Amino acid sequence: MTVYLLEFLTSYGLPAAALLLAIGQFGVPIPTSLALLTLGALAANGDAELATAVLWAIAGATLGDQAGFLAGRFVILSAEGRPGFLGGLARKARAAEPKLQKWGASGVFLSRWLFTPLGPAINIASGITGLSWPRFTLWGVLGEGLWVSIYISLGYAFGSNIETLSGILGNLSMALAMLALAAFLGWRLKLAVQAVQARSGRKSEGRQ
Repeated sequence: MTVYLLEFLTSYGLPAAALLLAIGQFGVPIPTSLALLTLGALAANGDAELATAVLWAIAGATLGDQAGFLAGRFVILSAEGRPGFLGGLARKARAAEPKLQKWGASGVFLSRWLFTPLGPAINIASGITGLSWPRFTLWGVLGEGLWVSIYISLGYAFGSNIETLSGILGNLSMALAMLALAAFLGWRLKLAVQAVQARSGRKSEGRQ
């Protein structure tokens, strides 16, 4: 995969990398983290200018985020019951809504660089739930800037081992996402237990 990405990005340049990132951030399963590491490796080899690569990557990732947000606001909501790609995105967005409601705009920021598997679903959920576009854009750009900078820097520093590094970072992102989900479910369980205890207390008082 790394060899193909190197050849592709070397042949078609930074606009192609931006397009890949846009498609990936919209929800199509593309190895976007590996693409960023590859951009860093290209910059280290002198095949791309580092700052320009970072700007193109942020632009592409932000374009994908915006497409997801707009799709959530105007298209995806009506596709929830349908089969296929759009229906799957709609169901993932619905599942991500509680996280967005809990975290607010900070959820957009965290899902850009820390809980990256949640990113596309959070984009769509932001559009569905009516999160304001300026807040979404601000936190999205800040998060994408951090994500892009981290991964391109790692690719620049460890260009000869980017495939192994990509696997490690991908597993770490998934583990963090599962940890966040477990924490959220634990919090909801705690609230449910407290509610049951409160109802039981009121019933006991009523009998007295």
